[in-house]
Amino acid sequence: MVQLRCAPLPYIFGAIADHYWFVVFDEVSGACRRWEVWHTKNAGGVSVGHVHCDLLHPDADVGGGPMRIAAEWRGLAASALREVLERPDDYPHCQRYHYWPGPNSNTFAAWVLREAGIDHRLHWRAIGSHFGRNW
Repeated sequence: MVQLRCAPLPYIFGAIADHYWFVVFDEVSGACRRWEVWHTKNAGGVSVGHVHCDLLHPDADVGGGPMRIAAEWRGLAASALREVLERPDDYPHCQRYHYWPGPNSNTFAAWVLREAGIDHRLHWRAIGSHFGRNW
C-alpha cells in the first residue's frame, strides 16, 4: 500500500500551501518508509540531494498543522509508485529546490504520480505541483 499524505506548511504559508509526501507500507513486515523532497539537501535519513527517505516519521507533520491522508493505492498502482520512489536519482530536480514556484515537495509528488502512470490531481494548495510540466 502507498499513501499520499499532506500537511499545512508552518507560519503564514500554512494558510495557502501544503507539503505532500508518500508513505510506502510493506504489508508483510509492517515497515513503512516516508519519501519526500525537503528544502535542505542531505538533511538526514537516506537522501539524494533534496529527495529524502525517512527524514521524518511517516505520521509527522511539517509544523503547520496535522497531517492528513490525501489518497491511497494498493495492488498494481502501489507497485508502480514504489518503483518510481525507489529511483530517487531519476527525479530531474533532486539537486534543486525553490519554495516558489518550484521545484519543491509538491513538484516531486506530481512527478512521482505522472511517472507511475497515476491520474490523480493534487489539491490547489499543492503549490509547485505544476512546475516543469513539460518534462
